Amino acid sequence: MNNTKDKNSSLQDIAEIVELLDNSSKQIIGIMEKQIDAVIASDASRIEELSEVHTSLSERYREHEKQFIEELSALFDEKEQEEEGVRLVALKNLFPNWATEIDKWHRKLTNNTKQLQRKHNQILQLLEFAMNRNAKMMHSLYSIHDEKNAHYVSDGKRSGISTGVAVNQEI
Repeated sequence: MNNTKDKNSSLQDIAEIVELLDNSSKQIIGIMEKQIDAVIASDASRIEELSEVHTSLSERYREHEKQFIEELSALFDEKEQEEEGVRLVALKNLFPNWATEIDKWHRKLTNNTKQLQRKHNQILQLLEFAMNRNAKMMHSLYSIHDEKNAHYVSDGKRSGISTGVAVNQEI
């Protein structure tokens, strides 16, 4: 890519990919919000359905991300890659007249990444809370079950019956 026209064309390609990444991010964030609602509602089938959609959208996002990196890398020669690194903001040094646009792309991608991280952490915290709550509920159920099904050992002391353990009884 020696001439300016080709590089400007590549910048247009990057602009299009940034829009694709932005749209993909917004779709993933929307699905994550629905996942949060499904976790709160304890709707297992909805959680599973949304997880499949999330996986599909994430794969598409990674494809766009890969295209973005390839296009960005193509704009830098080896020497520039070593000195500047392959970073979006480094394009401002190569294309000063595009600096405003490059800053917009950078802000957009940075904000989307932060939102995705926040939503991801929120989902993880909700799932952890739900698992802990479920574990406590199961412990309570088994404790009640154990109290109702207690038996006494030969020395007369009360002993609980472990769940799943068969006890021989005389009829």
